[in-house]
Amino acid sequence: MKFFGLKTRIIIGEGSLRYVQSIARNYERVMVLSSKSMRIHGFLNEVMDYVEEAGAEVDAIEGLPAEPDYEDVEELIPRVKAFSPDLLIALGGGSVIDITKAVKVFYDAPELSFEEVAFFSRFTKPVKVIPKLKTPLVAIPSTSGAGSEVSAASVLRKDGVKYNLVSYEIAPEYAILDPRLPRTMPEDVARNSGLDVLVHGIEAYTTNATTPFSDAMAIKAIKTVFKWLPLSVKGDEKARENVHYAATMAGIAFLNARLGMCHSMSHKAAWIAPHGLLNAIFLPYVIEFNMKSEYARKKYAEIAREVGFNTAEELIEVVKEFNEMLGVPALNKVVNEDIFLLKLDEMADMAYADPLISFNPVEPSVGDIKELYRKAYYAE
Repeated sequence: MKFFGLKTRIIIGEGSLRYVQSIARNYERVMVLSSKSMRIHGFLNEVMDYVEEAGAEVDAIEGLPAEPDYEDVEELIPRVKAFSPDLLIALGGGSVIDITKAVKVFYDAPELSFEEVAFFSRFTKPVKVIPKLKTPLVAIPSTSGAGSEVSAASVLRKDGVKYNLVSYEIAPEYAILDPRLPRTMPEDVARNSGLDVLVHGIEAYTTNATTPFSDAMAIKAIKTVFKWLPLSVKGDEKARENVHYAATMAGIAFLNARLGMCHSMSHKAAWIAPHGLLNAIFLPYVIEFNMKSEYARKKYAEIAREVGFNTAEELIEVVKEFNEMLGVPALNKVVNEDIFLLKLDEMADMAYADPLISFNPVEPSVGDIKELYRKAYYAE
């Protein structure tokens, strides 16, 4: 038995940010957590104006970090408690949405600790389950990659490693996809986040938890990225809009079908480089490894045919060429060899224990993961 579902109501289109006003009419105190860029580009003020026009009191915390640690959540909680909001709005990239989800957990359930509810390993369950939470969340993504606006997970770093909070309680009630916001992305952010969408789609299509419904979302996202990401990186407005919607489609896919080893490896190498960039670097090696499964080989071939090729082997070459076209560097250009090798065993051990490995189509060993890290580093 498998399931497919979506908690989040999605509002899309040019100027859809105005829908904040309709939502805020039902609340009294609204807290907006925002990236600094959203203030600079005027969208934070626009959101706050809509809330005030709805008759609600509004406060904002801006300048949230791009790669949040749990310690950042701890610093935010007193400010949020002091304002006592009955609605939270996350305005910014996936990290802003993830940190707001975590704030929601520890604001609504202050008795919990991160160590009690986070997924540290697939071999142990969290000590406690996240309970019913009362404060609704509106997610307004400004980047096009994480899919956090529809997902039931929050990814936070602790001691340089990424861990997950996972619960339908933290999936946003609303996601507003206004294409004006992703037009503000710098070129490197557009590239890295778009590559994250591609990996979300490919991994969600090939896990052991797929359904025809998640497959449909994943394939549409994959095809959109291959077609539109190069133009999006160059700033084409239509391309930015299409990739923005594809990010949410991929998010819906992995919300239901989950992800695999590529993400496990990226999460445990989070200290090296941006997440989407790491995913793009690791992806060809993970596909090649997973092809020992006939199921995975068949699914990769299906993807290849959808983008104009025929075989799983061709898909690997297509991904490599796509990375090269977009200027994705080799891993050995990003991190010092001595430092990488010093951390290699630890990364492999942690990636093996990562909960997403359970959904990978092939069960790897620690040695397999270590070898994949090594191959990616030396571009073998």
